[in-house]
Amino acid sequence: MAARKFADVPNGKFPTDGMTRRAIRFLEQSDNGPFFLMVSHFFVHDPNHTRLRWPHDRCLREIPEGTPRRKELAHYGAMVTTLDHHVGELLAALDRSGRSDSTMVVFTSDNGGHPNYAGNAPLRGSKWNLYEGGIRVPLIVRWPGKTAPSSICKTPVWSPDLFPTFARVAETEAPSARDGVSLEPLFGKRDLSAQDRAIVWHFPHYHPETRYLQRIDEIGVDDGETSKTKPHSAIRVGDWKLLHFHEDGRNELYNLSADLTESTDLASRHPVKTCELRSRLLKYLTDVDARLPVSNPSFSK
Repeated sequence: MAARKFADVPNGKFPTDGMTRRAIRFLEQSDNGPFFLMVSHFFVHDPNHTRLRWPHDRCLREIPEGTPRRKELAHYGAMVTTLDHHVGELLAALDRSGRSDSTMVVFTSDNGGHPNYAGNAPLRGSKWNLYEGGIRVPLIVRWPGKTAPSSICKTPVWSPDLFPTFARVAETEAPSARDGVSLEPLFGKRDLSAQDRAIVWHFPHYHPETRYLQRIDEIGVDDGETSKTKPHSAIRVGDWKLLHFHEDGRNELYNLSADLTESTDLASRHPVKTCELRSRLLKYLTDVDARLPVSNPSFSK
């Protein structure tokens, strides 16, 4: 592998990020009316490499000798540092625009951590699979006067809730044919109206795309392994979560309030709950015309 090169950047400085700069320009040039701005940074996605030597070396010093993938983790830590800097630039630009007090800021991610760099413990699994390590992500909301600083909400939500939330904040009607509900009641520490609502995830694929048969079968906790992920879907209602595996129709049932690591499969002990959640899950996939996996013998082992 070719040596990774660093940019000629002084200590404590960051190169200009084009996406961040364009977002800041939008904040500087837009009028005082309502606006929606989405900024999807490439940090901390693969390829895992920073151009900045100084945060890399600082992270490397803080990672004990002998730690697996120590150099890769230093690059990852430097990328997190860079992301933090660019988010700070955006918030500073919003402050300068004079609209911080009237603007909702949401920070979130699309999936759990990559097993090469993020252990996700105590959660099982990682990016690509539907155990908690693959689907639990940060959701931080700052809305002055609406959300209390440092407050924590433990109500499970999912990304389809964001659209109706933004529509409610903008005082407009969201289309009726949609998933998700507005999260605005949670900002005032009230409950959502649909306590038994289902939250669904769907991954109808095999992963990884290459060297699949050489990967380990077990999806573990903080093992640093990219395991075999097979086509599966998941549904959560309250504290109950069911995973359905499409190859063989197998189901796994967990109660997350008592078993956050998803180590004790309760499907055989609670057959009625398993059947109920499986039926709700499959009906949902049918109703939304979800893409379903197709049998591929080369990946069946």
